[in-house]
Amino acid sequence: MQMDNFTSTSLLPQLSTCDSKMKKAIVTLKKLSLKNKRGEEATSMGHSFWQKAKNIRVKNSNITNIGGDLNQTNNYYGFDVTSFEGKKITPDMIASATPAVPIVFKGRGELVEQGVTVLCQQGPRFLAILGAGGMGKTSLALHIMNSALVKKKFAGRFYFIPCELFKDADSLIQGLIHVMKLTLHENQSKNEVLFDHLQAAHDDLLIIFDNFETPWNHSGSKMGVKYLIEKIAQYNVVSLIVTMRGSGGPSDIPWKKLGGKSGIPTLSPDAAKEAFKAFASDNLQNMGNYESEIDSLMNQLEYVPLAIRLSAQHVKRVSMKVLMRMWKTHKTSMLNEDGRELDRLTSVSFSIDLSIEVFRIRGNALRLLSAIAFLPDGVPMWSEHLGEVFTEKKEWDLEVSTLLDSSLIYDQYEGIKMLAPVREHIDLNHRIGQDDIDQLEKFYAQFLQNLSNNDMEAQPILKLHINNIEKIFKTQISGGHSKTSHISAVKIIIRFERFVSVSIGLMDLILQKDENIKEEDEVDLKLLRASALRWMGRFEDAEDEVMSVKECLNEEENISKSEADILGRCFDTLQNIYYVQDQYEKAINMNLQAEKYFKQSENQWAQANSMSQLGNIYYMQDRYKEASEMFSEAQQLFQQIGNELGVAECLQRLGDIYRMQNKYDVAIEMLSNAQKQFGSSGNQLRAAECLWSLGELYRKQEKYDEATEMILKAQKQFEEIGYKGVAWCLWTLGNIYRAQGQYAEAVDMFSKAQMQFQMIGRIVDAAWCYENLGNTHRHQGQYGKAEKVCTEALELLKGFPGEKYRIGWTLLEFGHLFFDMKDFVEARRKYEEARDTFDSHGQLEKEVDKCSEALAELNEAEATASISK
Repeated sequence: MQMDNFTSTSLLPQLSTCDSKMKKAIVTLKKLSLKNKRGEEATSMGHSFWQKAKNIRVKNSNITNIGGDLNQTNNYYGFDVTSFEGKKITPDMIASATPAVPIVFKGRGELVEQGVTVLCQQGPRFLAILGAGGMGKTSLALHIMNSALVKKKFAGRFYFIPCELFKDADSLIQGLIHVMKLTLHENQSKNEVLFDHLQAAHDDLLIIFDNFETPWNHSGSKMGVKYLIEKIAQYNVVSLIVTMRGSGGPSDIPWKKLGGKSGIPTLSPDAAKEAFKAFASDNLQNMGNYESEIDSLMNQLEYVPLAIRLSAQHVKRVSMKVLMRMWKTHKTSMLNEDGRELDRLTSVSFSIDLSIEVFRIRGNALRLLSAIAFLPDGVPMWSEHLGEVFTEKKEWDLEVSTLLDSSLIYDQYEGIKMLAPVREHIDLNHRIGQDDIDQLEKFYAQFLQNLSNNDMEAQPILKLHINNIEKIFKTQISGGHSKTSHISAVKIIIRFERFVSVSIGLMDLILQKDENIKEEDEVDLKLLRASALRWMGRFEDAEDEVMSVKECLNEEENISKSEADILGRCFDTLQNIYYVQDQYEKAINMNLQAEKYFKQSENQWAQANSMSQLGNIYYMQDRYKEASEMFSEAQQLFQQIGNELGVAECLQRLGDIYRMQNKYDVAIEMLSNAQKQFGSSGNQLRAAECLWSLGELYRKQEKYDEATEMILKAQKQFEEIGYKGVAWCLWTLGNIYRAQGQYAEAVDMFSKAQMQFQMIGRIVDAAWCYENLGNTHRHQGQYGKAEKVCTEALELLKGFPGEKYRIGWTLLEFGHLFFDMKDFVEARRKYEEARDTFDSHGQLEKEVDKCSEALAELNEAEATASISK
């Protein structure tokens, strides 16, 4: 009699005379039939993925869904469940479902070593490989199992159980009996066979439960599975590896977890690129320069192994450029394996949906998942903020715990985040509701208002949320759903230079979309935008924006105070645009115009600031006397109006003047006091500038350790705020290295500084780096290199004839170079040019004296050379 074709309805009459065992079988089959009918009825009452899985068909799948001993496995991995109902699990089925050790395996060597170490210690060991779907947990387990040390210890006694075939403890036991090739005798239960074998075993053996989330999370089976694995773990000869989705190992067994708290990590950028190239194989050849495209794609995929493998297959047909476009357009829907039905190994989307079903993500948990997917930064400090965002529910601990357990999200520095492939899929298929976006907008509007006025305290906090703020506000502005004032938000964000691109993006959108914007708000935004564009080095765009405001105003004498103030702001912004381009004469003209209009508007702070700005211009022109007068006047006015920050800025600039005049003690005192005031007020930029100036002071005093300490502190602060002062730190470090004879390090620093200055449009400063490179090469006897970079410096400085100090020094260095090369005629010509350049400035007497000393030394050298001849 074939059990496969056995039904309770067709055979009941024939069984009426059977013995009691057969009658018991009939009763069992009736119950099974009734149970199946109830199951079918249950599907009509609501969504049940377990029942829905019966309708899934995946052709050519090597994995079956069959539990033995008439145990139906409602498998949710994409197999044809109905075609195997009633069949027993066979060794061939298990073998077909057991993957080979993957050939492409990058960036996991350290984790493999850790796993091998755990398993090869004395006695039984329990290793848990946990994490999200698509992270390569099975691949890692296979490579650990395949290592030489593990093979030696277990000598072939390792048993791989593909748990996607099994739904409960009973079917797992049958699977173990199959892979261990045990014999089931009459009157002997499967439990007895398995545990008698383990009891009798004398040699170490290893069991790998792969995809253990299947039986562990199956409805009604967890306790039985828990008891089973705990019983197995009690045998001294048994070591275990379990791979499963989630962040916690099953049962109370003392698992050694690989990776971090959330499971095994994504690949490193280098390993991800190696893996992508290995999967793409020869298809990447003759595709031109594709390195940057690969780097960009790997970054957008957040280095998830399955996403990398599935994306690489497209390179067989299309270029990297097209592949990038496909990802931008189709996101996770393109991450499917060609020619195969979808399952957890061939589709990122299927793998994500599987986790949602396995861990029963419903209701508020799914709502939270959708919100996290919408937010690029996730939810920083979630335990504090979630109740503030979604005010109708104060505690979200249970939902967060469920999502963390599923590994659909992970925790990082007290926040919860989501990997890019998961985020893109959830955002597409479980989109956040408009009501939740509105609540997020209100939360972040208040969040910005509550930021500390101390920028050094506020910036690290804002940095955690800035991408969320940008996306939420842009979504609301674009969709016309704004519930708060985005102009107020922009005015707060623009305080932080690091986020200037965010500010510009929001301002552009407001000016484009808000048809009801007030005139004064439009003017404010345009001038703020011009300042932001100037900061980014987009000088022409910045000037055009200012002119669009200025041209709408009358510059006559009878204008109102408010109009005068706007005009003053226009000229002040233009002054700053010219100043950073080293166009000092234009900047001075704009400054004088700004000061005139600020006097008309009676804006005392703006008047004091204009004086200070004029002092900055004189300082950059090495006109220290005029600069000192301007800073002193501005300082007095700032004191009158009670502006402590303005007073500190003037103190800083006066300290810089004393530094340039080699008055070290008074300079150090002034700069140290200014640095403390900036630190206490939270002005990180000015504090970093003071640190740099102090480093320069110590360098001139040949206190190189103190100088290096100050410069590195300044560099760190500049990097934190995204400021261009990093280039000046590199320049100073180059000088410190050169002074100590570390020429290779000096060349490296000057070269990096030069490239940064060139990129941000600081041409004069780039030329100054060339001059310093020339000096360094000359000290190394590399005269050809020195001549080349000095020539480059003079070429750049041709466009800035007012830079007498820098032009003069470059000519002087050129003279030193020709002197060392014994070309005394050319050396004299350069020394004289340098002297005349310094002299034309009017305030560079010390530099003129240096040229005279150089000429005197040259005269002696020529005389000595003449005598020797």
